[in-house]
Amino acid sequence: MAGTLRGIFTVRWKPTKDLAVMALSIILVVGALYTATVVVTPDVGGGMPYFFLYAGLMAVVLGVGLPLFWMVIVRKRPLADLGLTFKNLRRSLALQTLLAILLYITGLKIQAESFETVIPLVALALCIGFFEAVFWRGWVLNRLEEAFGILPGIVAGSVLYSIYHVGYGMALDEMVFLFFIGIMFAVVFKLTGSIFILWPVFQPMGQLITLSKEGLDLPLIASVGFIEALAVMVALVWLAQKYLRRYQQKSLTGNPSFYLKEAVL
Repeated sequence: MAGTLRGIFTVRWKPTKDLAVMALSIILVVGALYTATVVVTPDVGGGMPYFFLYAGLMAVVLGVGLPLFWMVIVRKRPLADLGLTFKNLRRSLALQTLLAILLYITGLKIQAESFETVIPLVALALCIGFFEAVFWRGWVLNRLEEAFGILPGIVAGSVLYSIYHVGYGMALDEMVFLFFIGIMFAVVFKLTGSIFILWPVFQPMGQLITLSKEGLDLPLIASVGFIEALAVMVALVWLAQKYLRRYQQKSLTGNPSFYLKEAVL
């Protein structure tokens, strides 16, 4: 217990290239989001430019693709370092289901008029929920923790998460609220270190409730686009894992001592 507490409150200073790339990725993500939401707006061109900037560029390319490229292709690190792990899967899924139930019984319910209204919002919440779980928790939070420690990482990550919503054109009071939402998601994520404690139920449900309360109205066809974007993100994860396995196999073949190292580790 004492060791756990020391680990939580330990502060360190170990900035690396990973931290610099992470900082750049945040700037790019917020820039893409702001361009999509404020500069272009969802009303231009039937919403297609907005979709490609929001789901395509921000979520798929910058939010998931860039962290995967840096961590797997460049750094040769496992997907678990991005929270993409099936370790503790049953516990993660059970906990997020419990949290989603608690969220529902608090009175925060989805407000939508019809099935056709809900489906696009569900698709959006699943797509962006996956992006946020990987980017803000697996990528940003884990890099901040490696550089500064668990508690500083949670606080700094939540500050950055709230500032990210500038891209949505949110007011300061809303961003303060989102700081505490960021704290909640970060603490929950740290329970198992897997995004599957947040996605696909808990975090998307929170987003779905918010979207429905805001009265966001999307055409049914929009659900196809968000599902496709989610499928591309999952495919990128699969390709990254496949690349990593091939790299490891080549390392084992070319360096027999690698077996000994693995056994020791």
